[in-house]
Amino acid sequence: MANTLPTLKGLRAFEEAYVSGSYTVAAKRLNVQQPAISYQIKRLEEDLGIALFIKESGRLVATPAANELYDTISKSFDAIRKTSDKLRAVAAESTFTIATYAGIGTYWLASKLPELTLRLGVAVKIVTLVKDADLLREHADCLILFGRGQWAGFDARLLMPEQVCPVTAPDLADRVHSAQGDPDAAPLTIIEQEDPETRWIGWEEWQSQTGDKSFAGSNRLAVNDHGLALHMAMTGAGATLAWLGVVEDLLSSGSLVTLSDKIATSDAGYWMLGRPGFFDTDPGHALASVLTGNG
Repeated sequence: MANTLPTLKGLRAFEEAYVSGSYTVAAKRLNVQQPAISYQIKRLEEDLGIALFIKESGRLVATPAANELYDTISKSFDAIRKTSDKLRAVAAESTFTIATYAGIGTYWLASKLPELTLRLGVAVKIVTLVKDADLLREHADCLILFGRGQWAGFDARLLMPEQVCPVTAPDLADRVHSAQGDPDAAPLTIIEQEDPETRWIGWEEWQSQTGDKSFAGSNRLAVNDHGLALHMAMTGAGATLAWLGVVEDLLSSGSLVTLSDKIATSDAGYWMLGRPGFFDTDPGHALASVLTGNG
């Protein structure tokens, strides 16, 4: 007799069918089609050389062999589930999660992960999403959001104020500056970040504050994420407004350059958020120290 185990898929299909008494219900619970359950049960029966279910008056009835098999695998699966839950809990405790936007996560926060990991003593995970509502639903240890410092149920510490100016790739910046005053030059493409709630400084506000109308006649395209806008700017697709604190590494490395030295500001900015009392804890102190550069 071959000393081999049945397939895990077959055993899981059997467990759900046995508990529910229905291939259809088992399929829904396992998020598969009903024929897949029938196929797995049939393969399991062929492997074991026994019948596991019979139909009586349209009902699925377990055989004595099925009762014996279920008694064995239910104990095994329960033990696996308990151990898995325990391991997940340990992993969650050994991971520090920061939820934020893709742009700040990719171009500002990522470079700080080695120091954060060292200071916190655990692995640091970054979760990126576009909408604040989605970020606030994350079970994160800390969040980095844009606003004015007031979020119900959170303590907040300012990371960087809103200070923006146009940036683009070095080659495109050279072409723009060389073409100034040339009426036949192709217009610069402006990459706008969609902002239906008018939360941050856009191109019109930047022009109004700075009095710079250099890009008033430019072509425009819109994206819904600051990280994508920065990526497109780095590839030379156009120019975008950037928060200077976020792109400090990109500017210092020469991946981006500013198109103007004129900066628009507001009373908003990027903030660290933690649950009440978080910034009085050791992880809170370590995080604030690394991200604000005061440690």
